[in-house]
Amino acid sequence: MGAGLPFHNLCWSMHKSTWAAQKFPQNVEEVCHEQFLRLALTICDYLIHSPSFYVNIDQTNVVYQPPSSSTYDEIGAKQVAVIGQEEKCAFSLVVGISAAGDLLPFQVIYQGKSKRSLPSTKAPEYNFTVFCHDKAINIGLKFEYSNTDTYWSTYELMCSYVNTILIPYWTKEKLAFNAPTDQECLLQLDCWTIHSSVAFCTWLDKTWPWIKYRYVPAGTTGVAQPCDFGIQ
Repeated sequence: MGAGLPFHNLCWSMHKSTWAAQKFPQNVEEVCHEQFLRLALTICDYLIHSPSFYVNIDQTNVVYQPPSSSTYDEIGAKQVAVIGQEEKCAFSLVVGISAAGDLLPFQVIYQGKSKRSLPSTKAPEYNFTVFCHDKAINIGLKFEYSNTDTYWSTYELMCSYVNTILIPYWTKEKLAFNAPTDQECLLQLDCWTIHSSVAFCTWLDKTWPWIKYRYVPAGTTGVAQPCDFGIQ
């Protein structure tokens, strides 16, 4: 009786959650072509001769416990919402990859305002936790807290990513190719509020003037952001 009640008595059936698909610009092909030309011109103008000097980064959220994607709703319903899908307990992962195929260390961002928000080596599974934590640190992963009420990146965390992950990678690659320390490099990132803010752009221009940054066109992440559709 319990299994048949939703269908027979309430006229319900099992549905997958639905949401509006991402809308691309009507001239998305033209926009992507223009991005390609801007990137090509930057590479040509600044003699960016090694693919390792071109890095694309992106941010994604990692949900600790993904909610169910299905629920009961009226038969024939077109738009179905699942409770809990928008209430995500998660952390942010900033990923980066170079055109040479090198995967840069991740920056892991946790919601919170102190180091107590970060993974603890005092967890019940102490030995396993310490092993994984130390291994992550050894390969360059950076664990950071947001100092806000969300797990998304901030101006300070973006500066930290550049200083502690991006610059060490490019410094190593410049040595490998015997390139000067001020060899121009290309950073491609989303046209997101923090990335395109006056504060972050001004900081980049003053601190690392040889970093040439270009943005993935707004609304084209699903087709023009390499880390989004090819890596994550």
